[in-house]
Amino acid sequence: MTYRTDSVLSYLNILHLQPEKPSLQFLQKICHAHLNTFPFENISKLLFFRDCTDNLRMPSFKLFTENYSKYHFGGTCYVINSNLMILLKELGFDCYHVMLGNQHMGIIVKLDKERYYVDCGATAPFFEPVSFENDSGNVSQFGKDEVYLLPINQKRKRYKYVRYINGKQNGQPWHFYSRKEAKVADFREVIEKTNIPNAPFMSILRCHLYQTSKQRSLSLVNNKFSIRYSSGETNVITLSSIEEMRDVLSEEYKFPKLPIKEAMEVLKILDVDIFQ
Repeated sequence: MTYRTDSVLSYLNILHLQPEKPSLQFLQKICHAHLNTFPFENISKLLFFRDCTDNLRMPSFKLFTENYSKYHFGGTCYVINSNLMILLKELGFDCYHVMLGNQHMGIIVKLDKERYYVDCGATAPFFEPVSFENDSGNVSQFGKDEVYLLPINQKRKRYKYVRYINGKQNGQPWHFYSRKEAKVADFREVIEKTNIPNAPFMSILRCHLYQTSKQRSLSLVNNKFSIRYSSGETNVITLSSIEEMRDVLSEEYKFPKLPIKEAMEVLKILDVDIFQ
């Protein structure tokens, strides 16, 4: 089995996976490993803002894997899911992007005449592909975090993504057409808007990771560090210094290379104080 780039094998090595032929089982392995490996974080986004002149500020496929190895970077939805789809295509999967709510980037994978929803860029518990077109009762769940892909008009292949945390709806539903293929270029305008000062992920510090081997997920939002367990229990700790944040990223996340200090300096330039 050969690939166009060594980056594919590097990607698989990071996920601790071996190459396989496209299958639902292999896709399940990729989804589970991805959520337990690459963080959803905006630390890299802040540093791209500092260093890049292009408003798109998207790392190449090769740079994505290199950045994880050097800095433990993951990214937000556009970076993570765009590179994940490149990986899937290189591995022989038949897939395409789908736009949810005119903003979020998801992935549809076609296997055995069925479409599956794949998403490793939303901090959501999509540990395996979702057969949403044939299962209107589907739920992707971790503790009290639940995501449903529900039909609105099945004849037109229109669906909605709805998330509930602790029984309460989290944000607005994202509507999408499962058969409407999107390109990365279709997201350019919305991506550019996320890279300007005061945009949501340009005015906070964010890092999220699942650790299913410990039955927990980790979330850093500014100086609030949360550990959410699959039982539903959540512990929240307020961090008072960069040193404490660095210790959490190193000891709990196992991400000692994340350049938290540099990201904080960018936020300072943007007049954001996460300790307020």
